[in-house]
Amino acid sequence: MIKGAIFDVDGTLLDSMQMWIHFGEFYLRSKGIEAGPDFDEKIKYFSLREVAEEIADNYPLAMTADEVEEDCERVTQRFYFEEVTLKDGVFELLEMLSANGVKMYIATATYESLIRPALERLGIMKYFEGIVTCSDVGCGKDKPDVFLYAHNKLGTPLADTWVFEDALHAVKTASAYGFKVFGVYDLTEDENKEIIKSICHIYRESLDGVSIADIK
Repeated sequence: MIKGAIFDVDGTLLDSMQMWIHFGEFYLRSKGIEAGPDFDEKIKYFSLREVAEEIADNYPLAMTADEVEEDCERVTQRFYFEEVTLKDGVFELLEMLSANGVKMYIATATYESLIRPALERLGIMKYFEGIVTCSDVGCGKDKPDVFLYAHNKLGTPLADTWVFEDALHAVKTASAYGFKVFGVYDLTEDENKEIIKSICHIYRESLDGVSIADIK
């Protein structure tokens, strides 16, 4: 039975991936610069820090990576602070897991300064013991570090710890390390849907209606 749960945020808890999918082009256009071909596809799985470094290294902004990073964060603040919503079934799932004594942690590629206010506004931060970001551990979810950090904080047996994710690269990483993986559909991963389904222990189009008996 599930004892620990590690949750992704964007595309899993929050309906936010549509904002991110064209973020690079949107940001550069706001600076009067056209992005290169397939730029958003290139940075699709980058952390915000990695996006900032890519822009600072390859576009004429006369800004350091640190400055671009801070600017990108300001652009996204309003969305998270005021607009983003929960995906269907999230609140009910977290309430159910909490009622059954499941310990929960967040592992995300997005900065804590952005997501924490959103999670608090939406009433779900109370369910989590903490947040770890890819920037905290120094790499994206193509490596297991962020999941390992969260798992260490939970202290639950690996066999009883589930990772809830929407993205193919993260699903692959978590599964390869030995976590049980609960895949959640997001439109931005539609082209990878069948591959994700084949890797995950459970895959759902929505978290709506998930019961504790489903997560074995």
